[in-house]
Amino acid sequence: MISKVRTMLRNKDTSQLLKNFFSLAVLKLVNAVLPFVTLPYLIKVLGIQQYGAIVLALSLMAYFQAVTDYGFNLSATREIARHRANKRQLSFIYSKTIITKMYLLLFSLAVLVPIILLVPQFKEDLLVYLLMCLMLIGQTLFPEWFFRGVERMGYITVLNLIVKLSFTIGVFILIKAPQDYWIYPFLLGISYIIVSLISHYIIISKFNLKLIFVGIKRVKKTLRIGFPLFINQFVPNLFNNTTNFLVGMILGKASAGYFGATRQVVQLLTVFNSVVSGVAFPYLIRYKEKFDIFSKYYLILIAAISVFLLVVHQYIFDIIGIKYSFDSEVFYILIAGFLAIVFYSVYSTNYLISRGYDKIVMRITIIASTIGFILSFPLIYKFGLLGGATNIFIGQLILGSGSYFYFKKINEGVKHES
Repeated sequence: MISKVRTMLRNKDTSQLLKNFFSLAVLKLVNAVLPFVTLPYLIKVLGIQQYGAIVLALSLMAYFQAVTDYGFNLSATREIARHRANKRQLSFIYSKTIITKMYLLLFSLAVLVPIILLVPQFKEDLLVYLLMCLMLIGQTLFPEWFFRGVERMGYITVLNLIVKLSFTIGVFILIKAPQDYWIYPFLLGISYIIVSLISHYIIISKFNLKLIFVGIKRVKKTLRIGFPLFINQFVPNLFNNTTNFLVGMILGKASAGYFGATRQVVQLLTVFNSVVSGVAFPYLIRYKEKFDIFSKYYLILIAAISVFLLVVHQYIFDIIGIKYSFDSEVFYILIAGFLAIVFYSVYSTNYLISRGYDKIVMRITIIASTIGFILSFPLIYKFGLLGGATNIFIGQLILGSGSYFYFKKINEGVKHES
């Protein structure tokens, strides 16, 4: 057994996969755990009302972040993974992706800023919403798709850790009263912008790539080709992010704060799933025969972790300061939804999309998101936070079950042909 493990570790591809996993794990866990560390402090110092204002602002930004992402974390990653040995082609993919994202950013800001200035509920916390635009700029510029594609996440992990630690320290040092809540989006935005700029310097200097001119025709073609994956990435906001958004708009900023804090706990699991899925995606594109082993052991691991979190969640709630009616019930429903979304990550992202079935995934996503969007208002209006959690679960259940259905259908067809 030990000799087999040693042989696997000596294998170049396996070794690189493990390096990518731990690099991306550190990156994602830093992004999730450090905000989680500040959560009890923010709720205590700012109060649930002001923290809820931050959650509501983040939910508004999420719509436009999905627009600027445009599915590039999958489409650009897939292109780069296929052409990683061709420097000229990599420069072209890098350039067209960045330039297209800049067009999307300008469009998003042109729509977002007037909304912030005109909607009364947003004008109450005007500075917070405007400073959140810095985060949108930084996230748009962040080239995670490139490092995923070349399977070299280690370059930015240390830099990201330094920036995020600085952000966290800044929260504890600078935020001392409820009126300091504007500092949170400012620090968050600056941290994203700094790490993004340094990441591009690494790409140009270490990978010897060039930023070349890409015309508007190529930008339009890139948008057209990536549209199915954009729909796949954006449409879930119709039930996922809209639920957060409507909780704040209908039930108030305090409810948005409690609901956001509860989802932050579940987010720890979501980040872990994102790490594994992100690392596995380019690997499974090259080694499709490894999918069965990956899916089997990963689903067992996720089930075990979820059960553990269900057992200890009340202790976590006590530490953070989460206490409201039906808090455990809301958490149980969100965990059930998370398990469904893991099926979606495994069978949609790492099976269907890796094999080019983008339109099938788009169809599943549209159906799930449309149903979730339609149900969001009546469920939240009638059942409050329980309704919000249930709405998220319904959408995620459709995503997970639909992905598994098409996986079985396509996989059985492949086996029959062979």
